Amino acid sequence: MIKEVALAGLAAVVFLFYLPFLALGYYAVGGGELKTPPLSMLTTTFLLAAATAVVSIALAYPAAYYLAKRGTELEFALLVAPLWIGTLLKAYSLLTLFAIVEKFTGLRLWGSPLGVLVGMVYEYLPYSLLTIYAAVEKLSETPVNAARVLGASRLQAFLRVELPLTMPGVVAAFVLVFLLALGEVIMPAVLGAGKVYTFGSYIWDLYFKSRDFYNGSILSLALSGLSLLATYVVVKAIRTFSI
Repeated sequence: MIKEVALAGLAAVVFLFYLPFLALGYYAVGGGELKTPPLSMLTTTFLLAAATAVVSIALAYPAAYYLAKRGTELEFALLVAPLWIGTLLKAYSLLTLFAIVEKFTGLRLWGSPLGVLVGMVYEYLPYSLLTIYAAVEKLSETPVNAARVLGASRLQAFLRVELPLTMPGVVAAFVLVFLLALGEVIMPAVLGAGKVYTFGSYIWDLYFKSRDFYNGSILSLALSGLSLLATYVVVKAIRTFSI
């Protein structure tokens, strides 16, 4: 009975998720004019999303490792505190920081891809941190101690035992941040100054500036499909690498 209920729930979720994709075929067959974004915009969107995921994981892994092994509750709260603040407030606070950086170093981050990347990493770093922390925290010390007894150094034990065992958490963090970053709108709009235009920004403009709800909906579905495809490719590649 439980199995039948679970399968029915799974079928309902799959049906409700994939049913809207039929609208894409109906729209194309019906002769609708699809306003597709340029290839450069897609490239910028995917590169920003991938860079955000990679940088977030690179920064989050050492912090998550420290928190899981020696961290205190206060340190944990301080590192996840950005989750309590709205994205728009964080974006405008970064504008102030960018102005200070430009004043003292001459480096202009506002209106540049680097500035948008900084904002997106700031936004999604806590998600990477929490995901990797969960993977490291539940890791048993037994394999590590066994490696040390067999003569492995602390670094060797980490690289050959702990890191591979926490790779599922790294993969999960990458997929989570990558998917969230693909549809990001606020950071490119505020920090990009109209010079960094992403797929999410394009869909936003179709909805709220052009009032073109048909194209906005279809492209939202297309972005979901591209996200699924990119996730499959990334997960398969990382699993192959980890093996």
